[in-house]
Amino acid sequence: MGNNENERLKLIRKALGYSQLDFAQSIGLTQGGYSDIERGKNGLSGKVKLMLINIHKININYLEKNQGEMFFIETPPDQPEVVNTTSDPNAGSDTKDRMIELLQADIKRLNAERDLYIELLQAKDKTIAALERQLKK
Repeated sequence: MGNNENERLKLIRKALGYSQLDFAQSIGLTQGGYSDIERGKNGLSGKVKLMLINIHKININYLEKNQGEMFFIETPPDQPEVVNTTSDPNAGSDTKDRMIELLQADIKRLNAERDLYIELLQAKDKTIAALERQLKK
């Protein structure tokens, strides 16, 4: 266990003593959505990673690459902070770059999800049209 990001996230949750429901709620997810992440059905978005860093002080290098310790006592300068980073002109460029990278990854994931939903809607529209044609016969 702990060979991939999803398994390491489960180890982190258990190390903190949380149920899936409580951990999910602590980072703004539903239990089902969080369960999908742990099972590997869905990946971790940049937004969720930022929540994990800020709320639970999770070492993102451990989570992503299995490097270092699970947690930090204080958020190190190379890890983004959700609350202050975007408005703090004194934040380090590495921190801003990492936050931008995480947000861009999240945008890419959301665009892919949007495209899938559009395809699904188009397929459902075709099915409805076909059913309506059959009913008119």
